[in-house]
Amino acid sequence: MLKIANIIPGAPADSGELKPGDKLLTINGVEVKDFIDFRYAEAEEELKIAFLRGEKQFTLAINKEIDQNLGLEFEPDRIIRCRNKCIFCFCHNNPRQLRRSLYVKDDDYRYSFLHGSFITMTNLAEADIERIISLRLSPMYISVHATDIDTRKQLFGRDNVPSVMPVLKRFAENGIEFHCQVVVVPGYNDNDILYKTADDLASLRPYASSLAVVPVGLTNFSRPDLRSVGPKSALELINAVNDFRLGYGEPGNQFAYAADELFIKAGLSIPEIDYYDDFPQIENGIGMVRDFLDTFPRKIPANIGGYWVTSRSMSFIWRKYLMPKYDLDIKLIPVTNELFGPKVTVSGLLSGRDILNTLKRRKLKTDQPIVLPPNCLNHDGLFIDDLTVADLENELKMNVVQGSYSFKETLRMVS
Repeated sequence: MLKIANIIPGAPADSGELKPGDKLLTINGVEVKDFIDFRYAEAEEELKIAFLRGEKQFTLAINKEIDQNLGLEFEPDRIIRCRNKCIFCFCHNNPRQLRRSLYVKDDDYRYSFLHGSFITMTNLAEADIERIISLRLSPMYISVHATDIDTRKQLFGRDNVPSVMPVLKRFAENGIEFHCQVVVVPGYNDNDILYKTADDLASLRPYASSLAVVPVGLTNFSRPDLRSVGPKSALELINAVNDFRLGYGEPGNQFAYAADELFIKAGLSIPEIDYYDDFPQIENGIGMVRDFLDTFPRKIPANIGGYWVTSRSMSFIWRKYLMPKYDLDIKLIPVTNELFGPKVTVSGLLSGRDILNTLKRRKLKTDQPIVLPPNCLNHDGLFIDDLTVADLENELKMNVVQGSYSFKETLRMVS
């Protein structure tokens, strides 16, 4: 049952009869259990809605365009939690005093379909699998990590972890597409295990649409016996991905893709745009750097300045590709991750406190803006440690801007 949190003004549902706090029961006689049911049910022109206000039930008829949203926003639904104990689990190893959501181990197939969140499928019941197939929730995003069952037990920290291939085969047989990722933990799922995983998944093409190979991210709080992916192993993984592309790919869909971080670790150039086809896993760090580089205009206004905060990984990109090519009058400020440890070099895990402390150690001109990476804040404007842009501005007495994934758009913000 969904509880209405907000009604968008001017939307079909904004007739004055529905109110925040009302609970949806049915639409056209079909029970609305969650937001997936709602999405399907609202895709009609004529709707008869049954809802609950307090203990009293009401009905409401709404007519709208078939492709028009009702305009209802709901309170958060219960998230399906992860039951695994992955040896590299980021949530499990988080320090205290971070954003509350970072301690939620979600493994919710509904968010996989709606938002591209990766799930392990280890908690899917038969009813969940049948629902995915019957509602055609496609594509799905699957954290496979390994198809070898013994390796899966090690990685997921469970003796009763299910095999992934039977479910994926059912998806393929029923036309459900899925994108896969392998987070590579050296000594566990690399080398022959990785080749077996790629071969197994490729057997389900074209429904196995893509395979992302991503290095494990280790922090100061990770298990001390785990090894990170270094320059040599990064190069080996890139070469393995190239083997998969040659063996299983085809023009326009090369199947396998190496994470941007692997090219940075190996000291190699970021591939050109044709490496990434239609960027099927850009939100997974596959092609994000190339997309960023390609947003740079041919000419940049001479008055662009400011202090540009970046991670250690991206500072390498700036200095290799951008600083030599453009006459940029900006001050690049790489931030070392003190919260999670220096091995964490991506901007999405920079804390507000680490950024603030780094900036406070610099002699900054207060009339210049500070430009933040776009992915270090969530949708609510919070850093990973719950600080806000306003917190930085109050302490630094400077204007702080969150950059965009498009460099052109960021330029418009600061020019």
